[in-house]
Amino acid sequence: MRFWDWALKAYARQPVAEACLHLQDAHGQNVPWLLWAAWMAREGRSADLKDAARMMRAWDVEIGAPLRGVRRALKPARPPVDETAKEALRDAVKAVELKGERVLMESLEALSSPPGASVPILDGLIAAAEASGDPPRRSALEQLAAALAEPLS
Repeated sequence: MRFWDWALKAYARQPVAEACLHLQDAHGQNVPWLLWAAWMAREGRSADLKDAARMMRAWDVEIGAPLRGVRRALKPARPPVDETAKEALRDAVKAVELKGERVLMESLEALSSPPGASVPILDGLIAAAEASGDPPRRSALEQLAAALAEPLS
């Protein structure tokens, strides 16, 4: 299964979304990066994690985080700005943010080897977190691994 399709199915499950957002907000982690690591482990794929991490960090600093910041800044009411117009802008930024995540995810997938023998998801998450240079606490990665352990329908 292509990474984007797999990630959409995985993220649609509430425990996965909660674990990802916790890793993003509390630990500064990149959600597409973590999902890619889990997908690669499940599919038995590999990649040069150091090179991929450099690309991901640059993308996140220059594109992902700024878009997320704008979307979040548009969440509260901003009188006298018209609420309907503000929400329409927020929705447009959200769509661009999602498109940006897809570009990153497709770029990460392109760095991946063909499928092979799967490895434990937690191992893949730990390896990717270490390669990113700023690994979160193991317990946070364990929570995501557990949420992703169930087969996707």
